[in-house]
Amino acid sequence: MVFDILLTSVNMLSVLATAVLAISTTKPCRAPSVAYLLAIPAGFGLITVAFAVQVLEPFLVSTSPLLGLPVSVVSLLTQTYGMLFLAFAYARRTGLRVLGKSTLADLMATALATVVLFGIIFLTEAVGAVDSVPLNAALFLRAVNMAAIIYLMYETLRNWSLTHRASEGFVTIGFAFFLVEQMGFTLALGSLGSVATFLAYEGRTLGLFVLMAVLFVGVRKGDLLAVLKRLGLGAPAHARAASLRLKQ
Repeated sequence: MVFDILLTSVNMLSVLATAVLAISTTKPCRAPSVAYLLAIPAGFGLITVAFAVQVLEPFLVSTSPLLGLPVSVVSLLTQTYGMLFLAFAYARRTGLRVLGKSTLADLMATALATVVLFGIIFLTEAVGAVDSVPLNAALFLRAVNMAAIIYLMYETLRNWSLTHRASEGFVTIGFAFFLVEQMGFTLALGSLGSVATFLAYEGRTLGLFVLMAVLFVGVRKGDLLAVLKRLGLGAPAHARAASLRLKQ
């Protein structure tokens, strides 16, 4: 019971932290009048909703156990959408091939992830392994989350000199902690149990703390450009970065 209270408290703090990230990035991402940058606060907003569902999940399931799988899938799927929104915003900003060229491609990628998820659920039920549905669905969504986070780490590391100059590289560290979170929850699906769950929540908490520090510590009030640079969004596009390397 004490452990459940602790997890609920951490989830509530996660809701508050991601809500702050969503609110604090809205104005800087809206200032350049570049529509796709609004995917940053939207992504944090979706993650906020996902964590809020996690807070409510024990109460919803206690009233109706049948809601267990739908609620957990909705929570994790919403978090996955949030991470994908963040990744797509970086892809558009840096002109990544395919995903960085079209909003339609981003929406199709998100839809594809959803279709694959429900395909996994229905296929697992069709072969009679009903008990494996939550495991297979969670593994797939955790994998998508990890792929999005690894891409975010790649984009901020790709132009390390700019990232380090803007935020001492802490934005990359923040995303790395989110990767630890996803790895912890993935391991928790196996046999590591509470140890892996502790690792996951520790990674999430540290990741949120680091990102909040990136956005607030040492940033002058009203300096919207500094916020974008600290998030690693001041990096040149891929084609431009390649041409700069050729010139060197």
